Amino acid sequence: MSITEQENLKWYQKIFSIIAGAFLIGFMWRVRGNHGFGAKWGMFAVAFVFVMFIYALYGRRKKMNYEMMPLCAVFAALTAGGWGTLNSQMNGYLSSSANFVGEDAYRYIEISEYSGLIIMLLLGFGWLPLFSIALGSLFSKKKYEFKDFFIFVAVYYLTMIIAELTISHYILQVINPEAVEACAEGLRDAGQDLSPMRAFIVKLGSEPWAKKIPFCRNYFTSIKVISSAIGALTSLLTVGIVLKDKFTAVFAFLVNTSCAVAITLADLPLILDSDRGFLAGVKMPGFLSHSAWPAWEFFTGFILGLLVMLIIALLPKQFTDAEESFVYTPLIKNKRFSLIYNGILTLFFSFVVILARAFSFKLNEAILDNEVFEIVLTIVISAVLFYPVIKFTKKNIIDKALDKPIDMLPQEFSIKALPVYLVIIAFIYFFLGSPDDNFLITINFTEILSVKGFLNEWNSGMIFEPILMLISFILFNIIYRIIFHRKRK
Repeated sequence: MSITEQENLKWYQKIFSIIAGAFLIGFMWRVRGNHGFGAKWGMFAVAFVFVMFIYALYGRRKKMNYEMMPLCAVFAALTAGGWGTLNSQMNGYLSSSANFVGEDAYRYIEISEYSGLIIMLLLGFGWLPLFSIALGSLFSKKKYEFKDFFIFVAVYYLTMIIAELTISHYILQVINPEAVEACAEGLRDAGQDLSPMRAFIVKLGSEPWAKKIPFCRNYFTSIKVISSAIGALTSLLTVGIVLKDKFTAVFAFLVNTSCAVAITLADLPLILDSDRGFLAGVKMPGFLSHSAWPAWEFFTGFILGLLVMLIIALLPKQFTDAEESFVYTPLIKNKRFSLIYNGILTLFFSFVVILARAFSFKLNEAILDNEVFEIVLTIVISAVLFYPVIKFTKKNIIDKALDKPIDMLPQEFSIKALPVYLVIIAFIYFFLGSPDDNFLITINFTEILSVKGFLNEWNSGMIFEPILMLISFILFNIIYRIIFHRKRK
């Protein structure tokens, strides 16, 4: 019997899936923060892996087609922003992140740690709003077409832009008045006859410009974070009221809230060693001395993966069980459009460009540190593989007249492809990179073979991240195989 024709997940398999999801997304979120995968590229990789995992577990549903896999990942990449100086504000201080005229160091002002808490929660809530809706749509009963996705995406961006020009500035004044006044002082010091609100509007929220003005980067980033959270909320309301899909609206709200909780709780290592804030007087343990930032990234993903997989596992069976009348249903019916979409986005971009870029970036760091080499190598690898990928897609969609780019159901494909994809990412992460970023070079393997040497390396903070990441990678693969070994019985 085919894997995709077997019974639904048992209760113990759902428990395993929650644990595996935590380790998987924890690993991937830290990979995202590593060189080569960063920013929107990295968020695409995180989301694509996440969706493959969900497809592998729950993929025998009509709406879990190939087209939705990269679309979910694109939605995650689109809304991935930045945090500037936001992730240290729960320690009760705000950094200028740029020097005032005649000063050689950043200024720090006292703020309420609760303003830091609120801004971090807003940051997380607005981080994955389009992804959360797209993910929820895979389980809902409502039939989605491209026009439906366009509606909530348009509402999100329209609302976000309006908020950036208006209400978000007044909300920040309430949340963190000290930050607004500090930005105004920074603008005056830089000779800019502009209020913080007017500066944001005139400069179109330009971060490169804001980074040169004391306290301005924080203001600009805060406005964008607040606006994204407002956009997230209005897009949820649009899905629930306009598109009449209350299930997806509630599901997406829970995912957004999970992201808010995850990114805020995981922020705690970054506010240690402060005399103010929520963890005032708590010292940084040695094993975190070089890994507080990686720990934040890892545990953001870990908590998010845990919570999202828990939400899915607790859904009523009518939303997660294999559909009795299951027949693969592509999102795109037109063969030519399907060839272009699936050939370029589903296969070429997701499996070639994302990995080729990361590989080229990390290899360049290891041997040359030349940006031109990185770009050229990415282009060369992508160009060499473009034709075979498109030819393969054409063979299935056009020549064989299949309704999918690969001659197997998305669930079966995800079960097989996910471990391979993850091994490639792990190889790039663990074995490539600059001398300062490559664990094979930075870790003193001779030293850690003894108990005393290991403790010394552990307390120095140099081995916390690689151990954490290696354990996560191994445990995920073990649990993953247990889940699908059980499914074969």
